Amino acid sequence: MSKSIFAALAAAGLSLALAGPAAAQSGFLKNLARQAAAAAIQNAAQPQQPAASAEGEAPGQADAQPAQDAETAPAAQTPGPAPWPVNVGARSVKYPSDLDFSPELEAQKKAFVEFSKVSCNDCEGGYSYDAWVRHFIRLDGSYGAWEKKVGGLALGEAITWKGSASTGSITVVSEEPVNGWSCKQLKWELKKAQSKAERPGLFCNGKASSYAGSDSWVEVF
Repeated sequence: MSKSIFAALAAAGLSLALAGPAAAQSGFLKNLARQAAAAAIQNAAQPQQPAASAEGEAPGQADAQPAQDAETAPAAQTPGPAPWPVNVGARSVKYPSDLDFSPELEAQKKAFVEFSKVSCNDCEGGYSYDAWVRHFIRLDGSYGAWEKKVGGLALGEAITWKGSASTGSITVVSEEPVNGWSCKQLKWELKKAQSKAERPGLFCNGKASSYAGSDSWVEVF
C-alpha cells in the first residue's frame, strides 16, 4: 500500500474515532470516509507525468535535443593557410574533391582567370587565357601527369611559363595537411606590363573518387 493510500485511510479512521459512537453510526460520516479513501486510492493509481520545462518543452525533449544538434551541426572551423576549405572535418568530405571554399576565394580565382584573358583570331570564342597553364607546359600526356608534376614540387619550388601576354608561376608556399591529407598550398601569379594578379591554390594527396584504387595528387583549388 502506498503512503498516500495509507494516510487517507488513517485520516478517515481517526475522524470516525474522534467523532464518537454516535457519529460512527451516522451514515453521513461513514459515506464521507469511504469517499475520501476511494479518492486517495484512485489518485495514487494514476501514473504521475513529469512536469514540462519552463520553455514549454515536452519531458525528455530537452535531453534529446543536444544529441540531435551534434548530429546536424556543421563542422567546427579550424584555421589554416590559404586557401583553407570551409568544410574541413565535415562528415560529407570523403575525398579531396569534396572540399569547398568561400565565395571570396572563388571570386579571387575567377578574377585571376579574367586577368589572363587575351583576344586572339584563331581561338575558339576569340579569346585565350594565360592562366590555362596546361596549354603552355607540355607533359607526356599520361593520366594525372600535371597533378604529379605539381605534387612533386618541394617547398619553395616553382613552375613557370610564358603566356601570350603575361608570364606565370606556381610556387609551393607551404605543406600543411588538410582534413588528414598531405597537401601543398600554392601561390599562382601572373605578371604583364605594370600589373599582376595572384591567387592561392591547393593540391592534396588522396583518392580522386570512389573509383580510385589508390591515392594520388589531386588539384583541389
